[in-house]
Amino acid sequence: MRFADLLSPEVITIGPSWTTFEETIDGLVGTLAQAGALEEGISREARAALRSREATSSTAMLEIGVGVPHARLPGLDGPLVALALAPAGLYEAAPTVRIRIVALVLSPERTTDEHLRVLGGIATALRSPALREALLRSTTPQIALGVLHTYL
Repeated sequence: MRFADLLSPEVITIGPSWTTFEETIDGLVGTLAQAGALEEGISREARAALRSREATSSTAMLEIGVGVPHARLPGLDGPLVALALAPAGLYEAAPTVRIRIVALVLSPERTTDEHLRVLGGIATALRSPALREALLRSTTPQIALGVLHTYL
């Protein structure tokens, strides 16, 4: 399954005011919750799991300005993806390295292969400079989703 197929306009955020990794995680998890994809208890657990995973090893692809924070959790029925795009950057992963695209992934605890396929699909797709540029020019979630479906 392509990661674009896991997205809807409701879980794509364009130009949020987030400036830290923590705000970005909170914002994207909140977006999934508002869309009805996550229950409140799982949302709290997701935030903690994402922060813990990031503390272990960064999920940022510094050379292309992309972050892919991810975690596996009990209680999910399938993988969930939320996307944030900000030409000015969402957070600084390293001094002077702004992360402009973040694809957050949550997967059921039991689905290691599926989780890795989603992550691999995101990493492969977002290596395309043309795709990244088109996404960052998107002015609405609908346009961003259309860009993804065109490129993938």
